[in-house]
Amino acid sequence: MPKAFSEAERDRIRSKLIAAGKRLINKVAIRLLVVDDIAREAGISKGSFYSFYPSREEFILSVFESWETEYRSLLIHEVTKGEGTARERIERFFLGTFEILEREPGLARLGMKEIQSIIERLPPQRIAAHQAADIRMLEGTFGGWVTEGFLAPDLIAAFRGLVPALFSIAIHKEDFPPGSYSPAVKLIAEALALRITTGAGGAVARRRGGTRRALQESTREKEKTT
Repeated sequence: MPKAFSEAERDRIRSKLIAAGKRLINKVAIRLLVVDDIAREAGISKGSFYSFYPSREEFILSVFESWETEYRSLLIHEVTKGEGTARERIERFFLGTFEILEREPGLARLGMKEIQSIIERLPPQRIAAHQAADIRMLEGTFGGWVTEGFLAPDLIAAFRGLVPALFSIAIHKEDFPPGSYSPAVKLIAEALALRITTGAGGAVARRRGGTRRALQESTREKEKTT
């Protein structure tokens, strides 16, 4: 029978399991990830592992959620709190997406077949909860960017699909001709940032123009009544 742990021990072990999962995924890739190795690195038995995660797939999703939380926060902070113009911040956001895969090679080796296999082995409600949390976070983030003038409202849907698209490009890094990958991704980031901030600038100008027109009309109405 697996050992009973206190809540403090469980929190500590869970952190060790996630850290071990990241190291092993980067080292051997997901398809070779073995529960015995994860448990051994965290200093617990295989039986105890299943008292934390009901399945290997549940654990893998938790590892990816941890990566997602960590890097998403850094990328979002670069846009909302970073230095430079809106275009420079957005460009760094996209370049940062490519850099993540340089830091985490396990992510770069992840294929769609493996992703689909993990999804198929997880309960539908677990996938639904993960997707709902993603949607809530992205809607809040993009809504804030629209308010701040970083993103035009009509680009939100496209922006939502850009990060997965960039990951797809990065996953195929080895398919690029020698010496072309880094210049290509730099150009992609520059072009996207220019398009997005140009659209956002237009949206801000339209909002400001609408506000000015409303004030002008209000002033004219007041003049008529006096």
